[in-house]
Amino acid sequence: MSDIIRVGAEAVISKFSFMGFEVVSKHRVPKPYRIPELDRKVRESRMIHEVKVILSLKRAGIPCPAVLLIDREEATIYMQYINGVELRRWLNGKGEEEIINVSYSLGRLVGKMHKLGITHGDLTTSNILIDSSGKLYFVDFGLSIFTNELEDLAVDIHLLDRSLESGHFSVREVFMNSFLRGYAEIMGENFTRDLISKIREIRMRGRYVEERRK
Repeated sequence: MSDIIRVGAEAVISKFSFMGFEVVSKHRVPKPYRIPELDRKVRESRMIHEVKVILSLKRAGIPCPAVLLIDREEATIYMQYINGVELRRWLNGKGEEEIINVSYSLGRLVGKMHKLGITHGDLTTSNILIDSSGKLYFVDFGLSIFTNELEDLAVDIHLLDRSLESGHFSVREVFMNSFLRGYAEIMGENFTRDLISKIREIRMRGRYVEERRK
């Protein structure tokens, strides 16, 4: 018996018990508008890419669910279940000191991920979990890519900033300042300054597009 945790555009994520252990499955659902053979290859390819990303992160000691098994025919990944809450929920009602500590740790972790040449692709407070001990985990690497391009790395942090802006505006400044301090310790002050400039550029482009649509 499984419980559906999340239904996305590409996949259904479910939780179930297996031999006394809690496990999560991520099943990439078939798309009826694609030719069946092409659909199978696309789903399998994306699944394999996500597994490669997770394994690279695990080898580097960056916390994310362990891959237990893959089913290539069904385009399904079976992973460790992380017993934690989404960062977006955890932030509610937290004091400034707690937020500073967690965001600083997150900045270092994202810096380590970027130093590996990996972007999350959907780095929002919904795709970061925190357990009862305060340990952070990244989940859902369906949009991740291997890259060292400044723009790609900046988009990751831009997405995080936007998720705070929409859901936790009152703590956004404190959170991002501490986050960037941790990030700079890994990626360096000069690189981080360039990254912040690129984030501002991305925001300005977004505002320009919004204005053009009005």
